[in-house]
Order: sequence, then C-alpha cells, then structure tokens
Amino acid sequence: MSDTGLNDLRVARSSQLTRYQQDQVAEIYAQAFPPELRVPFAELATPGPSRVLHVAVAGSEPIGFAASMLLGQTGWTFLRYYCISVGRRRHGAGLHFWRLLLTALDGAGWPARIVFEVEDPRHAATDQAEKSVREARIAFWERCGARLLPVDGYVMPDLAGLSAPEPMRLMAHDPASGGQLPPGQISGLVAALYSCRYGLDGDDPMVLAALRSIAE
Repeated sequence: MSDTGLNDLRVARSSQLTRYQQDQVAEIYAQAFPPELRVPFAELATPGPSRVLHVAVAGSEPIGFAASMLLGQTGWTFLRYYCISVGRRRHGAGLHFWRLLLTALDGAGWPARIVFEVEDPRHAATDQAEKSVREARIAFWERCGARLLPVDGYVMPDLAGLSAPEPMRLMAHDPASGGQLPPGQISGLVAALYSCRYGLDGDDPMVLAALRSIAE
C-alpha cells in the first residue's frame, strides 16, 4: 500500500464485517501474535459495553485491527492488541490507522487516554534481532505520540498457560499530559490495569512488585 493509497483506509467495527472479513482478521491476529500472547479471537470480536474491536479496511480487505477495553471508571482505555498485516507494513498504514482509531474512539465516547503494553527490549539482550524489533515498536509508538511510563517492574501475567509471566513496558498516549504522569496517577493506572484486565487484587505479589518499581 503506497502512502497515497492510505486515503482509502477506513475503520469498521467487527460487527460491521462479513464472516469472511472476520476470518481474515482472525488470520492477521494469529500471524501477528504468538499463542502465549493470544486470547480466543471470539473474545475480541464479540462486542460489549467495555470492549470493542476496530478494524482497518482498505477497499473491502481488512489489513489490521485494534482491540480495546475500558479500564473500569479510571478514564483510561487499554489497548489490548494493535497490528497491521505483514504485507501492509512499512508504508505508513500503522500510523494512519492509529489516527483513525483515535477519531473512532472519541466518536464512541471512549477515553482519549490510552495505555498499552510493549515487549521490553532489555529482556532480549541476547537476541540482537529481537531486541531491534522491540526497539522499533517503541519508536513507532513514540511517533504516534505515546511515551514510556517509568514502571520497570511491570510483568504481564501468563494469558494462555503456555509460558511464564513476561516483563513488559507500559506506554501511554495522553493528549492532556503528553504521557508525563505523576507517580500517584501511574500507581492508580497500574493497579487498575491488573485488576480490570487480569483480575489481580492489589495485594498480589505481581501487582505490589510493579507498584514498588514506579520511579519517583
């Protein structure tokens, strides 16, 4: 897809897609994320009051998707998954879709403050290729206006029972603060993420370790 072709890109909700298009999105999902990082696709595609799946559509072809959920009453949106299909990357589609997604979320009354997880490059130090991939993802999100949060001890719980919990970094897109949040707000956000997304109580050792790691 060339930069000029991005003018035809639009955003649709999963409920607006045909069954064939939904199958295409499921395939993009399976190709983009390893089994240990995936939840059942039906969980993402089924709409609800606190979750939504937006799809990037070029013509009639889905080329990417974003799965979002509300973090309770915090005023934050959690971006669970975001990707562009392999054959459509490196041509500006990711950034263009992101801008369209922000408009779509705003139009639906969802919070403009968005938080999400990214793989930590520091934990791929022995694999330079993987480290470079992770650094490139963070650089992409920084171009989108997101910033890394100072939470060095954040760990994502095992989603599928296939691997150990994985150290991650948190990034935030907050138009009001530019991602520069005070420690108190970060603590509340981390606690809400663990509670709303993973069902962990505030006294869980994983939660406590993440909270202790927040830089003052």
